[in-house]
Amino acid sequence: MNILIFNQKGGVGKTTTALNLGAGLARFGNSPVTLVDLDPQTHLTAALGHRAEDFAWNVSDWLAGKPGKSLEIAENLSLIAGDCNPATEPEISSSRMKPEGFVVIDAPPVWNSSVARLMVEADWILTPLEPEFLSMQGVSRLFKTMEKFNIPRTKLRLLLCRYDARLLVHRETRESLTQRFSDNFFGGVIRKSVRLAESPGYGYSIFDYAPDSSGANDYLSLTNYWLRQNNPKI
Repeated sequence: MNILIFNQKGGVGKTTTALNLGAGLARFGNSPVTLVDLDPQTHLTAALGHRAEDFAWNVSDWLAGKPGKSLEIAENLSLIAGDCNPATEPEISSSRMKPEGFVVIDAPPVWNSSVARLMVEADWILTPLEPEFLSMQGVSRLFKTMEKFNIPRTKLRLLLCRYDARLLVHRETRESLTQRFSDNFFGGVIRKSVRLAESPGYGYSIFDYAPDSSGANDYLSLTNYWLRQNNPKI
């Protein structure tokens, strides 16, 4: 199963979601998981304690179908490191490496040819959002972009991140998303958490850094959701 994590707005919890969803699937799904750092900022690579500059084979080589090996991070979890200086129009091979199990791709917050191609090929598109009303305008624009490329909107799932139930705007945004995009909205949320903000600085997922935290519980719920999508019998 391929899950592309994408939002044209940065700072919404995209990399945090890629890291912790991937780690959760590897830990609780008993299947190999490959994390792909497609963002030139290479934050996912850094969050796992590595420098993208140190890799001779990276995501651009993966896209081009060049032979290479991902880096093993933990049991069932590997990383295809980011490229700090990718080509403007990256080469994309139809025969590029396709790892088994789950592939979780952290896409850049811009629309480009590689994002469009991978979105077409992805089984699912997961879009993290901030709990504010402008996020819904972004969802509407994303649907229009997907329509231009004949990408079915049934592939899309929306995820509220940095949610604080004490704030009225957060509660109202959640209610509005449920009403307007009920078929695409993952009902759970990722609550605002200091532990989630801290863990990438130590090179850990939330399950290793703070397994009893609210962030770990929230990402476990998200992990179980995708495991059920992959195997409805779960």
